[in-house]
Amino acid sequence: MLLPVAALAATITGTVTNRTTGRPAAGSKVTLLQQGMTELASGTTDAKGNFSIAAPAAGPYLLRVMQDGASYYEAATEGTPVNVDVYSAGAQVVGVTTEVLMLRAQTDPSGAVLNVTEDFVVKNASKPAMTQFSKAPFNVYLPEGAVVEATAAKGPNGMPTAEELKPQSEKGLYSVMFPIKPGETQIEIAYHIPYTGNLKVNLKVAGQTDMFAVSLPKAMKFDPTDGKFIPATGDAAAATYLQRDLKPGQAVAFGIEGAGQLPRDAQGSGSDQGGQGQPGAADGSAGAPVDNAPGKGLGNPLDPNGTREPVSTKYKWWILGGLGLLLVAAAGVLLKKPAVAPLAGVTASENVVRPASVAASSLPVAQTAGGHQAQLMQVLKEELFGLETDRLQGHVSEAEYAQNKAAIELILRRALQRGA
Repeated sequence: MLLPVAALAATITGTVTNRTTGRPAAGSKVTLLQQGMTELASGTTDAKGNFSIAAPAAGPYLLRVMQDGASYYEAATEGTPVNVDVYSAGAQVVGVTTEVLMLRAQTDPSGAVLNVTEDFVVKNASKPAMTQFSKAPFNVYLPEGAVVEATAAKGPNGMPTAEELKPQSEKGLYSVMFPIKPGETQIEIAYHIPYTGNLKVNLKVAGQTDMFAVSLPKAMKFDPTDGKFIPATGDAAAATYLQRDLKPGQAVAFGIEGAGQLPRDAQGSGSDQGGQGQPGAADGSAGAPVDNAPGKGLGNPLDPNGTREPVSTKYKWWILGGLGLLLVAAAGVLLKKPAVAPLAGVTASENVVRPASVAASSLPVAQTAGGHQAQLMQVLKEELFGLETDRLQGHVSEAEYAQNKAAIELILRRALQRGA
């Protein structure tokens, strides 16, 4: 009777290498995960960085390796050795800069609320390569009165996940609890502010920022209070204003007046992206930009001398699609429901959406948002029900519950708006 059970067991092997030192990562904890981020088994690497883990259930699998508090993930299959690259971590890593910070603002239909998204493209070009991770890995300033709805992040070659935004002791300063790994990280924060028809904004940048951009509906008026903004070419319905080379702690002042909504293509709705093969799929792949790609309204930005420069791969404008770019992409991890209940020991510190699974087993966001709108909405509703159940059963903390509920409700609300 035990023979069939034994036959189902799989052995996952591989090697973990610390790319900062160029040496095997000895003594690293390796955890084998399955659908819903359920922990199946764990092991430790030997002196040569090798590991071998016996899996008690069939795949597909996901490996998580911890290094200096940061998590690294890699898909795994039986019979194929897995190579996992990790990096040493530091609180402040030289070479981490914000290439682009795009702030998009629009009013709700009533005009009494200003909905804002801030999209960050963060580059880690450290040498030797290191991960920036600590109790405050990536700091951001939000304007006074901001009510955060959701935060999402996507690491190099990773999947978008809902993340924790932790307030710091300084007023208006928050930390995105997501490791900034070598390469490019994308972060989006969605919030709203009470609005009476005009607003004066004085917003600081926490770190070196190569370009700061503000995008508004053409129906709204932009007041460049500090006089340093340069208008960029845009479409008929949106206007964008730029500043360059902002130093850590530098303040940016501007005013907003009037009411209006950004066009759908400028908001970067999931259906638009998915239909055109834009980035944001659960596997982290990037499609080639097309004429009506999200962010196209920026056109060719101006350099400090006033001349036009082409949109280059350095500034990946497709990531600046506004509200829903990462959050709708994060819905992809909601579409593969766990086959077994998550363990109560999985905590929010692991920074993953509760139903996440390996990219290979997730339904692509393009397919979901484009041709399966009804299915997406049904799954989101089921996830809300499942989240409430997990809360009642004590499987999630109050912090996890609030974070995940906000993310799911935001995606559901935008799905309903697109359906309407």
